[in-house]
Amino acid sequence: MTVIPLSRLFAVGRPDDAPVADGVTFARFRADVAGNAARLKGCRRGLLVAADGYWGAVGLLALLHAGAEVTIPPNAQPGTLAALTADGAIPVGGDLGSDLDGDFGGNLEPGGAGMALAPLDPETPLSFFTSGSTGEPKRVVRTLGMLEAEALATEAVLGRLAGPTARVHATVPHQHVYGLNFRLLWPLVTGRPFARTMHELWETALAALDAESVLVTSPAHLTRLAGIAPLPPSRRPALVLSAGAPLPEPAAREAAAIFGTPVNEIFGSTETGAIAHRRREAGDPSWHPLPGVVAGRTPDGRLRVGAPHVEGGEHVGSDLVEMAGDGGFRLLGRADRIAKVEGKRVSLPEVEAQLRRSPLVADAAVLTLEQLCAVVVPSAEGAARLADLGAFRFGRLLRRELSAVQEPAGLPRRWRFVSRLPDGALGKRRHADIAALFEESALPEIAAHRPTAPDVRAVRPLADGVELDLFIPGDLAQLDGHFPGMPIVPGVAQIDWAVTFANTHLGLGIEAAQAFQVKFRRVTVPDTLVTLALRHAPARRRLTFEYRCGDETLSSGSIGVEGIAP
Repeated sequence: MTVIPLSRLFAVGRPDDAPVADGVTFARFRADVAGNAARLKGCRRGLLVAADGYWGAVGLLALLHAGAEVTIPPNAQPGTLAALTADGAIPVGGDLGSDLDGDFGGNLEPGGAGMALAPLDPETPLSFFTSGSTGEPKRVVRTLGMLEAEALATEAVLGRLAGPTARVHATVPHQHVYGLNFRLLWPLVTGRPFARTMHELWETALAALDAESVLVTSPAHLTRLAGIAPLPPSRRPALVLSAGAPLPEPAAREAAAIFGTPVNEIFGSTETGAIAHRRREAGDPSWHPLPGVVAGRTPDGRLRVGAPHVEGGEHVGSDLVEMAGDGGFRLLGRADRIAKVEGKRVSLPEVEAQLRRSPLVADAAVLTLEQLCAVVVPSAEGAARLADLGAFRFGRLLRRELSAVQEPAGLPRRWRFVSRLPDGALGKRRHADIAALFEESALPEIAAHRPTAPDVRAVRPLADGVELDLFIPGDLAQLDGHFPGMPIVPGVAQIDWAVTFANTHLGLGIEAAQAFQVKFRRVTVPDTLVTLALRHAPARRRLTFEYRCGDETLSSGSIGVEGIAP
């Protein structure tokens, strides 16, 4: 296998018939980059917004060869792009569907009269965004040389596990450092072909795998494998990668059983890129630095990293660590998650870990909002107790269990019970998303007005629609009389919400759901975070909807949109 730095990819080159992506050879890739670089000449700032992996790679390299400043926005939502284009930056992508403002329309095109692709300067900057734990976007600048060094360090560790012709599949987007590097740049540098489409569903991802595949995924997906049978040997991938947050031990075991190989985890951040790895063969092993990375511990216990792909050569983060005897390190939580409650220091990760030890709890997140608050995902046993006792007494029960190991300051005063914790694309939990679950009870003047619709926590575009994360509050007006002592969200409310959100996010303008079909598989209960997927099929004049909790479908159906022109 010939490893070529990205800055010299076209100067060195590969055979014309070498595969790059699905149905795309290196000759076509070079022509597409050269043609679009010529069209982009004169573009000062570009935003890479192509969802298609191939056009994402073309757009990135075309912008770099055109001399433009490149920004990788965290998403392609209208509000995000409006903020980032205020200074004249141009969204660039191959699958936008419409022209955008500016001299260059924004859509990438095949081939055309190309420009010479000279070697790129490794010091060329690229901008990314990270929200960290607060949810506030923060711009992070890294250089092309840093990304190249990260890809080379990755190959030094993972190359022996992935064959030279392994096809790289992904369930994560390339709008962040992990997705960009492992889904696109590592394959381009090493000559491995990659799948153009990001798999949104396990059904499509698993169907595409074979015995030589690489799967780039995250805890947000690997914690939702319930009900999937182990893959046959011919479809077991050679390598499964996960990053974004440590993978819980039960999920690691389940993934290994399904895929037939242990998950390899990558540790890092937007600021540092990938810096360490571990293979989840058993238990909770230590993290080992990638080649060229030196890991140490500051006097106050934080992780210090030295690496050629880290700005300034060194970075000190907020992760608390202990150094392991095998040359690696173990994570102990974050320095910014030690809270002062009633004058006493309380370790929020410690309270979370103690809650997870209860047979009534599957997962938990703890935060401070003037008081100590806990969001809990009950286990099967816990869900039964919750239904029997109610939320108030169930929270009291968990407080009593915690009191055996925690002083009063470490006992949560406020509780929320959900089917899963809100998380980002990679499974990283943000303080703002967890805190939002307490907003209504924290503001009595709002709580006095009964809500009639769920609260939108996140919106993600789909190729043919939109997907929303919805929190269904416990004081929903539609719950009256449905049913006392065991509230269930009425089906008519779910249909009405599907119409409302389709009108808002897809611009359909449906007046009312008249011709519809619906199937209920499980009851939907309040104080739950659910996902609503809406897909519009103009040719069929139908809107389909599906409510899910994790990977489990709660209800699904279709609504006629006869009054809307296809």
